[in-house]
Amino acid sequence: MFKKRYLITALSILLLIACSDTLWDELPSPISTFITTYYPNSGISNYKEENNTYYVKIKNGASLVFDSNYDWTEINGNGVPIPKIFIFNEMPKIYQYLEARELTSDLMEAKNEPRNIILTFTDFRLEYIKETGDIRTYTEKPDA
Repeated sequence: MFKKRYLITALSILLLIACSDTLWDELPSPISTFITTYYPNSGISNYKEENNTYYVKIKNGASLVFDSNYDWTEINGNGVPIPKIFIFNEMPKIYQYLEARELTSDLMEAKNEPRNIILTFTDFRLEYIKETGDIRTYTEKPDA
């Protein structure tokens, strides 16, 4: 009885690992590079592609959306802060702005829209206007 239970447990673990590897194998290379850069050692709980838009859910973490060019369009930390290195690498001007003003709140959500980038932190929002390079901060509480 013990051997049978052990065998079932071992097979279940192998199946779980195999499914996880399959999701990684399905990811386009630029997306897997993005994930390993900002979420190293993380697993993927869900991945799908619909109408040239790619949706990825990190296990116990962020939900990511990429466009047909594999550029990120939305990141929702789902209650877990987005790594600070993301802002440093992807948006150096915004990182310098935050650093100069000693704004250290955790980034919880990022949206990359055609004309602007909107970042939602724990206690303020920031908007970066792509055309002009202007940065605006809003101190209202983010919507729940």
